[in-house]
Amino acid sequence: MEAQANGGHNPCFSRTDGVTENESDALDIVPLQISENESADAESLSNPNLHKDGIQTPKCKNILVDSSAVVNPVVDVPETSREKASLATRILPRGLINSGNMCFLNATLQALLSCSPFVQLLQDLRNRDIPKIGYPTLIAFVEFISEFGMPDDSCLKNNERGALETKSFSPVMFDPVLKRFTPDLPTGISGRPRQEDAQEFLSFVMNQMHDELLKLDGQSPSSNEAKLPLISSSEEDGWETVGPKNKSEVTRTQNFVPSELSAIFGGQLRSVVKTTGNKASATVQPFLLLHLDIFPEAVHTIRDAFHLFSAPETLEGYKTSSGKAGVVSASKSIKIQTLSKIMILHLMRFSYGRKGSTKLSKPVGFPLELVLGRELLVSPSSKGRKYELVATITHHGREPSRGHYTADARYSDDCWLRFDDASVTAVDTNEVLHDQAYVLFYRQT
Repeated sequence: MEAQANGGHNPCFSRTDGVTENESDALDIVPLQISENESADAESLSNPNLHKDGIQTPKCKNILVDSSAVVNPVVDVPETSREKASLATRILPRGLINSGNMCFLNATLQALLSCSPFVQLLQDLRNRDIPKIGYPTLIAFVEFISEFGMPDDSCLKNNERGALETKSFSPVMFDPVLKRFTPDLPTGISGRPRQEDAQEFLSFVMNQMHDELLKLDGQSPSSNEAKLPLISSSEEDGWETVGPKNKSEVTRTQNFVPSELSAIFGGQLRSVVKTTGNKASATVQPFLLLHLDIFPEAVHTIRDAFHLFSAPETLEGYKTSSGKAGVVSASKSIKIQTLSKIMILHLMRFSYGRKGSTKLSKPVGFPLELVLGRELLVSPSSKGRKYELVATITHHGREPSRGHYTADARYSDDCWLRFDDASVTAVDTNEVLHDQAYVLFYRQT
């Protein structure tokens, strides 16, 4: 896999002030270690330039916050012709208030808003008739996106810039969604007693949204019937196909009912199991995000993690479907059959076992531009292998059940913003490309 080297200076910034911790968050915050040569960024957790409402003046030419207007800071955002074309998906940045252990939700929502096709989907949903009962996730996202302003097209025509306002707010509309996510907790969005896993919430909310979109289009059971699964497996024996090098294999496909959400984040994986004396067995299954194991010592970058992801794996105690041969030697390999428009990569930093949960804080490098190697793909000639980073979610802290989440999001071609609950700060690309990210969002170019 080819990738540009990490680093590079963003001309949009003169200097940055890092993460600014919201004083209302009473969590146990541990600074993020950038590298062995740099001490923990202490000022990222306590910044004297932070205004009383949590909004900091970004050191960015493209986004200027008027510090004299604390309640409604003015933001000047220049537009290029390319950005004008995607004006419908451009929204003004707003901080999200943390009412207690809510940073996992805030960071996840900010990262999703960096994905322009997803923002376009939310804007389209605002014009659809969504029933008030049975669609809590869709209703929450529609109310959420309605809180964000957009550049004024008339202003752009006059002076190529829009004078825009921003103000933090509380995402209270996700209260019903949170109650479904953690049914064991009596509270929804206020006074939550514990921290949650941002990746688990991301997966949950995407699955819920997928199901509700299908139901809205009349493709799922009624609300009185069982919840439609994300994947429905076919009971057929599969089709015998001719694979690479004219070798036949039996292919089974897990049926997936596509939605407007899966059209953005969805792709397909093809896993092939090879056994001695038998035809290879291939299974095609959908995904909305990819889980990358970073625990092995050999993994230091995303490239290493992808290499491990696609490397053949020996299966112990494997038996064929007929069972006649008993245990046979077998290997399994996975490749990407269909690429997604937005590829979400989950770096598996948290592990859960008998001794509780632990966090792996090893450094893992990732690039601004990602080119998937042909060895990762079923079809080596596949187009669309190039991706660009649009957002990251980072967990700060030593324990999965505690700590703090922030999100970095690409606001324009050369400007990045760090969302730390109510605080919105401009950051340099060098700060974005730290080595402790938890979830990465890449957009196909």
